[in-house]
Amino acid sequence: MKTLYLFAILSSFSLLANELSSFDLLLERDKFRQLQQQLDKTTNLPNKELWTLQLKTMLGLRQSEQAEQLAGKALQQYPQDAELLRLAALNQFNLAQDSSIFSAGSYAKAGLALLKQAMTANPADLEIQHSLIGFYLQAPAIAGGDTKEAKRLATAMAEHHQPDGTLATIAVLLDNDQLPEAIRLAEQQLQLFPQHAALLGAYANLLSLNNEAAKAFLQYQKAAAAATDLSEQQGYYYQLGRLAATAQQDPQLGQQALVNYLAFYQDSDNSRYGWAQLRLAQIYLLQRQQNKARELVQQLKNRPQDDERLQSELKILEKQLNKT
Repeated sequence: MKTLYLFAILSSFSLLANELSSFDLLLERDKFRQLQQQLDKTTNLPNKELWTLQLKTMLGLRQSEQAEQLAGKALQQYPQDAELLRLAALNQFNLAQDSSIFSAGSYAKAGLALLKQAMTANPADLEIQHSLIGFYLQAPAIAGGDTKEAKRLATAMAEHHQPDGTLATIAVLLDNDQLPEAIRLAEQQLQLFPQHAALLGAYANLLSLNNEAAKAFLQYQKAAAAATDLSEQQGYYYQLGRLAATAQQDPQLGQQALVNYLAFYQDSDNSRYGWAQLRLAQIYLLQRQQNKARELVQQLKNRPQDDERLQSELKILEKQLNKT
């Protein structure tokens, strides 16, 4: 009897692990709507895992009001869960961005309070630390922004956690307009961590900001090759495509990178999908493949766009195509 009981427990755990793995894959591919539909039908997940996944899908879809209600319910039952607290905080920041100037500050402060609680619940969580540093750097002082506190946290992280501490310090340096110092720091740390994907990607971004497109392109290639996280790798593919389209870097490599990106995020809610289509169309135009470029332009025009900058670049590309 004990053997059968143990087998049943292990079997149910295996089923749960497999289900979570399939849900994580949908999250990784930004298929939030599809995941949301599946979560509405599932009955196998414990409340905490279910609420965590639901919050992540709502954040991906910017369903901020629904997420706020769900976060409140989840935190009533798990008030010290660091991940739930972090997700609730991120949603408050979304609410702050979407609200009027009269209420944005209160949402931002509420998010900061939740992040501090998450930090207390799990002080070793580096993702929470990065989120807190990012908030202190980006938020105005009236809403809780604090560059000195961001620097203090980044320094503490650098003492105990590398290369994450370097990534945090780079963010502080950029906030203080110290791009050359950030580049030097990245180069120093890459001597110690030459295969760290996020550090390679950060270095590539710094080089891009410094108008060193060729060097940035090479570092993005290294970052993509080193990445073990698929969504992180796709982010580097996008950057390769962007530089191929806007800075005349290797068009064939940039084209393949964007083709991979679009295949990975096909039928998803990826926020940069339209930009990837635009960059690929620009590369096609550079390679005189006008028909392929026009096909992508038409696909973009058929999808609703609320990004004004994307709409503006799309109009420019369309005019260029009309001249060929």
